[in-house]
Amino acid sequence: MSDTTLVKVSSKGLVTLPKKIRTDLDIHDGDYLTISSDKDRIIFRKAKIDVDYENPDDAWKDYAKNRLAHD
Repeated sequence: MSDTTLVKVSSKGLVTLPKKIRTDLDIHDGDYLTISSDKDRIIFRKAKIDVDYENPDDAWKDYAKNRLAHD
C-alpha cells in the first residue's frame, strides 16, 4: 500500500485521514493513534488499547496516555 494523498493541515493543526487509509487500516471513530516523527516523516500507528468498560471514557484516557508513553 503505497498510495499518496495530499491533505491540508487546518489552522488548529488537524488533519483528516483519507477514507481509503481508514478503511485499509481498519480505523474507526473513537480509535486512538500514536504519532511520532523521524526526520522529515510523520508516523501514525493504530494504538492497541484495552478498554475499561467499568469506567467512563474519560477515566481511562489518562491510563491510556501513560501506557502509550511507556510502550
